[in-house]
Amino acid sequence: MTKRIILAGFWSHSHCEESFSKQITEYGMDVISFKVSNYFDTKWNNYLNAIPLPIGAVLKINREFLALVKSTNVDYVFLWNCNHFLPSTLQEIRARNIKIIVYNNDDPYGSVLSNKKPWIHFFQFFWFLKSLFFADIIFVYRPVNIKEAAQYTNTSSKIKLFKPYFIPSEDKVDLKEKKYKQDVIFIGHYEDDNRLADLEYLFVNNIDLKVYGTGWENRFTTYKNSIYPVYGEDYINELRGSKICLSFLSKMNRDVYTRRCFEIPSLGKLLLCERTLEMQELFKEDEEAVYFSNKQELLEKIEWLLSNPSKIDQISEAGYKRAYRDGHDIKSRSIEILNNLSS
Repeated sequence: MTKRIILAGFWSHSHCEESFSKQITEYGMDVISFKVSNYFDTKWNNYLNAIPLPIGAVLKINREFLALVKSTNVDYVFLWNCNHFLPSTLQEIRARNIKIIVYNNDDPYGSVLSNKKPWIHFFQFFWFLKSLFFADIIFVYRPVNIKEAAQYTNTSSKIKLFKPYFIPSEDKVDLKEKKYKQDVIFIGHYEDDNRLADLEYLFVNNIDLKVYGTGWENRFTTYKNSIYPVYGEDYINELRGSKICLSFLSKMNRDVYTRRCFEIPSLGKLLLCERTLEMQELFKEDEEAVYFSNKQELLEKIEWLLSNPSKIDQISEAGYKRAYRDGHDIKSRSIEILNNLSS
């Protein structure tokens, strides 16, 4: 018998709810979407996801979501990065013997002050944390969240790790037909951590580097080119056009890996990432990926790789095989989720 699930979220990024929905549909799950973004002006979506106000909109979201649950015969409710649902809403859903799953790939459990989060984050996860008690399964993004989420529940057995994933591309880079736009690339947002100083250090040392992303306006003193975000095929093509692909980890979110750590190897590209124990377990150092801990080591690793192009090819190929062999793709992650739902 086909199982039915309501997948609630902002549905603003294609690699999140949309891709996950398509995948579990292929595995026989009947998915009903509930888009929180429909309740807000599009240009304010990110802001309003960060602060669950105004209260009138929050009440309307909960009222109409409950109406949808009551009008459909569903087995599961999956709340994906939802900060607008009230504990009373989850309590009423649970009373109907519907299994509730919550997931948040931000860091709801981290300190706002010590992690340099914007003041708005004091309010961002207020309802989310209050609602965890009524969830049947809580998926968390990073290992440290497992123990922290347990403080909001009556049992730690409901807490599961849901690591990021890559969405398989049509093909990877053909090593025989490489056409490089630059030696090194970084695609990602600005954050108040070490990334600006590290990138500046590379520019000062004449590394052929291109940066894409958001929040970089007037940040650099030595790099004057305009910096803009790239998405979809443009994002993939820019990665493919570089010999070395950088990945910085968000200190604000206490990340020990990020989605790009899986996307880059899956494209057959060399991943150069900040060193963490978790990353060293995922990809063997200097064999399947390359790591650094400071800007001096970052420069040294880049110079070593550029002086040994065959090493770039070897590591890229090994990282590609490891990413697929260990099941870091969306298909494998979706199977993990479905297995947890049925258990």
